[in-house]
Amino acid sequence: MKSPSIQAIVLAAGKSTRFNTGRTKLLERLCGQEMILYTTKLLESLNLPTTLVLGYEADAIKKIVTAHHPALTIAHQEEQKGTGHALMCSQTLWHADHLLVMNGDMPLVTESIIEELITKHTESNADVSFVVSHCDHPVAAGYGRVIETNGKIKIIEEKDLKTAATESCCINAGIYIFKKSFAQDFLSTLQTENASNEYYLTDLIEKANNVITIQAPFDTIRGINTLKELWSAEQIKRAELISMWMERGVRFFAAQAAHVDVNVSIGKGTVISYGAHIINGTVLGANCVIEPFAVIDNCTLSESVIVYSHSVLRDSTIESNAQIGPFAHIRGKSIIKQTAVVGNFVELKATSLGVASKAKHLAYLGDARIGEHANIGAGTITCNHNGISKNQTTIEDFAYIGSNSTLIAPVTIGKNAYTAAGSVITKQVPADSLAIARAYQINKEGYAAKLRKKFAQGEDKPKDTGNETEQVSFVGALKTHNDSALSGNT
Repeated sequence: MKSPSIQAIVLAAGKSTRFNTGRTKLLERLCGQEMILYTTKLLESLNLPTTLVLGYEADAIKKIVTAHHPALTIAHQEEQKGTGHALMCSQTLWHADHLLVMNGDMPLVTESIIEELITKHTESNADVSFVVSHCDHPVAAGYGRVIETNGKIKIIEEKDLKTAATESCCINAGIYIFKKSFAQDFLSTLQTENASNEYYLTDLIEKANNVITIQAPFDTIRGINTLKELWSAEQIKRAELISMWMERGVRFFAAQAAHVDVNVSIGKGTVISYGAHIINGTVLGANCVIEPFAVIDNCTLSESVIVYSHSVLRDSTIESNAQIGPFAHIRGKSIIKQTAVVGNFVELKATSLGVASKAKHLAYLGDARIGEHANIGAGTITCNHNGISKNQTTIEDFAYIGSNSTLIAPVTIGKNAYTAAGSVITKQVPADSLAIARAYQINKEGYAAKLRKKFAQGEDKPKDTGNETEQVSFVGALKTHNDSALSGNT
């Protein structure tokens, strides 16, 4: 929609005192996006040049907004003296014939509401046009009331209402269009004779000769002044998002308990279970299964991926038909290749796991490059940090890493190589080799009873008798191992 004669002014200078968080409410996230961005993106979609009036935490809001809207202009309200004063602070930046003025805390407003308001305003040549709504509990919400007396419309703020509070349920939504010429003539006439001692923008309404209103559903024009109102608005927005994805073929079990952000994408045939979080730009392919309480944050999953319960995936890529979890942790731009398996209590950080490779139990794989069809036994650790820097472990195709192997990076395990269970690997293992790096086992028959007797007598350390037969030397202890030395969980 192109409206070159209309300029949007967004009022975003308030201190958000009712939030009681010590921060501006406009940067609170709603379905994964800062509240203020719902307003600025709406106006951008309508091709309306926009000016943002900032005051409290101006730098923080400006940083977020200008990253998305470089052409947006900024006005400053150094001292917050009301909505009328905020519009005054933007006056030097006015360049259009009409001014669309709205609050920055209205994330549920739709394009159709703004389009209807613009159309009615321009067709009627009104001085002022604004949006009204019906609210069953305006007192609780704190909205100004729209009162018509002898054909004259005015808005009375909640604090200044002298009649019974329940008499009027027609409320002011906080979205206006003013003729620039009208605003220039009358803005300077505003007074602060009210309960808040502020310049009310709403006082302009009764000064206009030609006023037009349009109706909008209350849930679309909700303002957000408290954390409770933020919660209510987020439920509405999330329900909209989930309904949209259902229409596109996504199955939700217990949809009321799923968390889906506004900027995610989900393929048809995908199933999302109770308590799952799909957030922060995540892309899910078709026919994926996301089990209960999984968190998928800024990830890309190809088709037919299964994420089992309580797994956490962040900033990573999962290719088709891979399986993750339960209780897995994938992070740091890891890549899980096709048909690979990451099992329970396995963590990957900045690691690629090759096609059809498996790490199924209780492992930490950090800064590793793992080839195809490799098997990582339970308890395997890549020791990637030396206290100063990170180092890489390479495990080539078809390698078999025995359980409880400790791989001291930088190190390479060659193609088709084995590491024996319980080994500490510090040197390269050539292809087709077996690496055994552990102490030789000594069995002292009958010694268990002796230990128990010593422990019972409070002797927690063996005495040094000087008898060499009581000591074990491991020098030269390495001998031929049978096949059981290689065992690792698959």
